[in-house]
Amino acid sequence: MKLPHSVPCPNGTERARKARELRDKAAEISRTRPHAASRNNAEELDYADAKFPTNFTKGLHHDEFGILSFGDDYRTFVEAINSNDTNLFENHVLDATDRAAQTTEPTFQCTVNAQIPQWRGWESPRAGHVYELQGPDADSVGMAPAPRVGSSEKAAEMAEVYGLAILRDVPFTSICAGDSAKQLCDGDSDAQLTSTQVVDALNSMPFFSGTGITSSTPPYVDASGLNSFERNRRFARTQDDGNAFAAPLTTETVFRGSTKGALAGPYLSQFMLIGNTGLAGPGGGAASFPGKDAGYDLQDGFIRYGSLSIDQRTTVHKSCLDHMTDWPSWRDVQNGADFRGANLFEEKRRFITTPRDLATYVHFDALYEAYLNAVLIIDAMGVPASKGFPEPGFRDSTAGSPRRTAFATFGGPHVLSLVTEVATRCLKAVRREKFNYHRRARPELMGGRMALVECGDADKLGSAQAAFERMHGEMPDALKTALIAHNEAQNETAMNDMRLTDCAGGSTPFSNFDDCNLLLPMAFPEGSPMHPAYGAGHATVAGGCVTMVKAFFEMFEGNDSGVERPLTEPDGTPIVYVPNANGNRLIADSKFSGTLTIQGELDKLAANISIGRNMAGVHYYSDYYDSMRMGERVAVGILLEQAPTYGDPMETTFTSFDGDFISINGQADAAPQLTIIDRDGQQISNQEWWLRHVPGEQMILGM
Repeated sequence: MKLPHSVPCPNGTERARKARELRDKAAEISRTRPHAASRNNAEELDYADAKFPTNFTKGLHHDEFGILSFGDDYRTFVEAINSNDTNLFENHVLDATDRAAQTTEPTFQCTVNAQIPQWRGWESPRAGHVYELQGPDADSVGMAPAPRVGSSEKAAEMAEVYGLAILRDVPFTSICAGDSAKQLCDGDSDAQLTSTQVVDALNSMPFFSGTGITSSTPPYVDASGLNSFERNRRFARTQDDGNAFAAPLTTETVFRGSTKGALAGPYLSQFMLIGNTGLAGPGGGAASFPGKDAGYDLQDGFIRYGSLSIDQRTTVHKSCLDHMTDWPSWRDVQNGADFRGANLFEEKRRFITTPRDLATYVHFDALYEAYLNAVLIIDAMGVPASKGFPEPGFRDSTAGSPRRTAFATFGGPHVLSLVTEVATRCLKAVRREKFNYHRRARPELMGGRMALVECGDADKLGSAQAAFERMHGEMPDALKTALIAHNEAQNETAMNDMRLTDCAGGSTPFSNFDDCNLLLPMAFPEGSPMHPAYGAGHATVAGGCVTMVKAFFEMFEGNDSGVERPLTEPDGTPIVYVPNANGNRLIADSKFSGTLTIQGELDKLAANISIGRNMAGVHYYSDYYDSMRMGERVAVGILLEQAPTYGDPMETTFTSFDGDFISINGQADAAPQLTIIDRDGQQISNQEWWLRHVPGEQMILGM
């Protein structure tokens, strides 16, 4: 007897027709989705006559004061980025080495490992031209204009980065407690300020106090003096929906992420600390380091990677040693010197304990590795996949078909591949924002500009002088005094002898630079990457990857109450660990009595990775805030386009970084549905959600 359905249905020509229909459906989903309009903050136009002192000029030639030597070099750089002529970078752009070759002056004043450094090269400056065939195209998502120099928000976020640099070697537990400036260094030393003193300084600034505030867009502010983008970013730090200035920063909330989960419990996400039970079973919580025992428990910090183990202890940069605190090395880096070979490290690995440790992690991470690790931890815990999936996954037997289990679809390989898949799309989207639209200068350049003002050379900033002086004027004196003292200590002979960069023969145009040195101490010898600040690649990828993880695992308790699933041991014991004093093992956090949630710790993970870049000195808060939300939309776009391809009905729900309740529904032959309930319990339109953090919408016609 012939077998019924001995071949799949449909197949052959009918399957090919169906596949084309689904491709067309995905294209229609993409076409009809709101397309964000991107605009920069107009500093580029306003200060062109001053040679673009607020924009990204790293790698071009800078004069002795760190000002771009030739304004036309920046114009040709932008042309090479945005033109459809792919040969302009090779044939048209003049970098710092090209200009130095035209004079008798060497390109660089410092050496690294006794060698003249190489010029680095700009990192994927034309990646924003690459098209995507799944999920939002890079030009259909966007970000708000970045805060302008001279605005109270820009002054505040530069002060935040200064504060983080001062506290870079103070353990997170001490920062949150606000009771100690003791640094985790070889010697017995204190930071110049405690976190309490840093917080007090920040709260005195107009952006946080509300007194004398200056907006980036004065004509478009409400009664608080803030525009909508500034107001959203300030709310993110305080979670205060009422009076915009009623909730000052505290040592518990400072430098945190923008979600309630990121503000709860220890500073570090548990997914950056804990592991899971070993393949060979538990080890009693005392597995040997470096992990030779086959048995281990989650507090031992080893993550199962098949039969291998990933150790959450990390290699860390040399403690209490900063970089680019002298003018010659700072100027060399602006000219594109490659100091990446000058990294120094501690001899022993440890759990992430200080901001410098986290900065080291995001210096060398494989970009999506933290989210891959989180999936492996969550999987091993037996957390179920979304109950709206047709196949029960991750050992869950209460949802979906009782005769099918997830693997290729709705299982581990599916979510792991999506976490990596969304990362590359996020990178292209953020490259388009940072290179093609905003071209925002990095914090390290702003440190040089603040030094010019402090040293009495603000006139070198031309038409931008008043804006920089306003920014400098809003900086708290306590913070500036501490920073100058910190940099003076960093530039002592013993510290310089420790570094692999030698700038002994370098020059400075200032008579007594030690007294006015407001350079931003950097965690990395080479400073920031060779691409603009806004948006942030790590933050965009964090937003996309964490959204994928939240969409695949069930984030809520099974009774549809909206209660988030707690992060607990199988017996219900809350999982809340912090590193001990020297970071060599994890201990239970005795100061937090609540229960963390899986979704909250995922949000915190995204914030940790993103703001870890601020701790290194390479990004601002707004880079994190707006980039993460763009990454979230890239992930949602991919999920919507994939929903009709599964055949079976599927649904997933999670909470967005803004506190929205997001629901995605789909099934074969039907357009997917995106339902959004905002944090106030009101249903909002898809268009309102897609365009919430951008200045407008592109009108896509004639497609």
